[in-house]
Amino acid sequence: MKKAYKVMSSVALAGMIISGAAWGTAQAATQPSAKAQSAVSQRVTQEGVTLSVAKALYDGNHVRIELKRSGKGSDGKLVGGKIDEKTGDYLLGKGSISNIKMAINGKSINEYGGGDHAKRPTLIWGPKGNDTAVIYLTDASQLGGNLEAFPDKFQLTAEVDLEGYKKPFKLKIPVQKTAEKPVVVKPNVTKTSGNVTIKLNKATLTSTSSRLQLIMEGYKQHPEANQDILFDFVDDQGRIIERISGSGTDENNAKGDMYYDFVLEAVGKSAKSMTVKPFKPVVIDDGSGRFKLDGNGEIVKQYIKELEMAVSVK
Repeated sequence: MKKAYKVMSSVALAGMIISGAAWGTAQAATQPSAKAQSAVSQRVTQEGVTLSVAKALYDGNHVRIELKRSGKGSDGKLVGGKIDEKTGDYLLGKGSISNIKMAINGKSINEYGGGDHAKRPTLIWGPKGNDTAVIYLTDASQLGGNLEAFPDKFQLTAEVDLEGYKKPFKLKIPVQKTAEKPVVVKPNVTKTSGNVTIKLNKATLTSTSSRLQLIMEGYKQHPEANQDILFDFVDDQGRIIERISGSGTDENNAKGDMYYDFVLEAVGKSAKSMTVKPFKPVVIDDGSGRFKLDGNGEIVKQYIKELEMAVSVK
């Protein structure tokens, strides 16, 4: 019998975070070039376990940090735990990340935008092997309104809680935006299908990531038509462009539009364009609210051809 997923909101299914900080399964996608990264010697040791920052990158689209754990005493992966089959509880092993707090030049990211969830930077992290975490931090500047972007240079303070350790591991990380000049494209392409209207407003491309701003116009006026729409991204050669992070909110504009901010892996050097492919997941017609899966266990997607939008990356 095939498995089926319980219906979640479009944001949850897409692996997106609606503002604020949360545990994430960030994509360890295209690795940034060595020249774009800076080695950071910051390290903190507690009870025989050391956390160190190996690499830090800020390309203007997002901040990417590799955090490594070494030493003895940990029995869990740095990122992730397991489900207790008897109780259903999610359990973390000793030495696994339970929480991360971030501050920029001494100001907590939770204080940005006056503490409003829809105006905060997005913080997610995911695994890269058993003893390495990749942390992604993205400002809220593309979520509508006049929201604050990260400065070109700042001091990032990370307080990392590890399961089984009393005190957080506090790391101070100098961050400097790379000298690479991004390619900024404003296609202003708008597509409509029924009560759904989506605008591809902006694309910011670097050698290490791609950032897209999409606006779903009239979201609050037609929530039943808009709320289940998700997105795939492909280049002109059919290669999937993996998502690193994504945020969305309709709270930062008076029109009730939904602003989406997606950070993706960098497009390939030979790619000439990328296409946004909106879709709706197919739901099993048995009242259970479960998604239909194909033979490979993947969600069956109903693409909305009328809403597809392409942008040149050259």
